[in-house]
Amino acid sequence: MEKRDLAEARSYLGDDLVFVGLFETYHGPDAYVAALTGLLGVTRRLDVRTIIAEGDEAAIFFDLETVAPVEANTFVAEWHQVADGKIRHVQSAFDGRPFAAMFSGEGKR
Repeated sequence: MEKRDLAEARSYLGDDLVFVGLFETYHGPDAYVAALTGLLGVTRRLDVRTIIAEGDEAAIFFDLETVAPVEANTFVAEWHQVADGKIRHVQSAFDGRPFAAMFSGEGKR
């Protein structure tokens, strides 16, 4: 994601991927990549602070700076679970207040 290479990112995702976020849950890698495409459209900077891995699980902590309509500097924590060399489950946690309007329909014209 730091390289903004969605084709490469897609290659790491299992066909049965489930992403659980604050606002939405995505089933399958294509839905997840579509959501990431939208997020990258408002992303100015994504800096991974650290990755902590044990077995088939990893916690990834990163800073996400976004631009209008969701100007924010957000610290994000994600939990990734891997099976057979592919990411199968991702759960994300962050302060979602700046992003709420994107998902509620508020502010959209």
